[in-house]
Amino acid sequence: MKLTRCLLLFLAGSAMFAQSKFSAKDLLNKATGKPAPAAPATAPAAPTPAARTEAAKAETVAPVLTAEPAKGTLRGQGAEMTLCEKMQKDPTSPQWDVVCAKPTKTFGYKGSVTNVGATFRFNPPMTSRTTQFKVILYKDNVMQEYREITFNTGFKTAQIAMTVPPGTYQMKLVDQFDTDQVALTDTLVVAKDTVGDRATDNVKSRIGTLRVCSEIDDNWKCVNESTTWKANTPFNLYVRLPQAISGLVAGWAIFKQLPDGTDGQFVEDLMQGINGRAAYWATTNGNTLPAGKYTIYSIAWANRATVGNLTQYFAKTTLTVK
Repeated sequence: MKLTRCLLLFLAGSAMFAQSKFSAKDLLNKATGKPAPAAPATAPAAPTPAARTEAAKAETVAPVLTAEPAKGTLRGQGAEMTLCEKMQKDPTSPQWDVVCAKPTKTFGYKGSVTNVGATFRFNPPMTSRTTQFKVILYKDNVMQEYREITFNTGFKTAQIAMTVPPGTYQMKLVDQFDTDQVALTDTLVVAKDTVGDRATDNVKSRIGTLRVCSEIDDNWKCVNESTTWKANTPFNLYVRLPQAISGLVAGWAIFKQLPDGTDGQFVEDLMQGINGRAAYWATTNGNTLPAGKYTIYSIAWANRATVGNLTQYFAKTTLTVK
């Protein structure tokens, strides 16, 4: 039976953190009647594996992208889009206009973290009589998602942000009510995932250590730390990370191990909230288990599961209970 319990939170740590064209010509000279040269006795040799590999590379070369903005006009409304990793308030504007602090068209993948942004500048400023816009993101001509640009009188700039997985995309600024009417288009690339399994957001899995203690003292020392415990004797769980992470709902997941050491039966999970930033946290009210061998994980609550052998976690340990 799944058992979920809320635990008292301890926080510590600081923020460390080419139209291929084949043309065939009539080789008969119609003016002189001269026949075409005879065809070669043997067919051209097939491309070698190396040549085929080089051809494949040429076909998959990523587009050359610059940080220059894309510009366009639709029904007299001028627009400019700048793709960027980071945005900021326009320091020259008395209003809340925005600019790109770090223009780019090549982005990194960050898991569930927002990684692609864009700012828009309108000239002339938008009015109640000008075209209203929305932004659509396409991959292989298939819409992935969109953002509407809210109308404001005298609107000079706008911004949008998205969480985009790896790939090559086209971002279009279109008429809000007629998406076939396109003001401008630009291309962006989100690089391949370099992190792999994540404990949360863009934090790599398995980065921490998980300890089993009788208690955690005021100096965050694990008292009576052990990987072997007495049956039905209370213990506490303590995880430490090499970097502080932003607030999230964390937890612990416990599975009973099979004879081969893999996870078998789900035993329970424990929920624990984290506010602000923390590099380590622990339980304080004790937990007990009957005899057996267990895998215990420190996880983000969003990654909890009742099937074991998890790949997305902060840390894990094996506890033998006798």
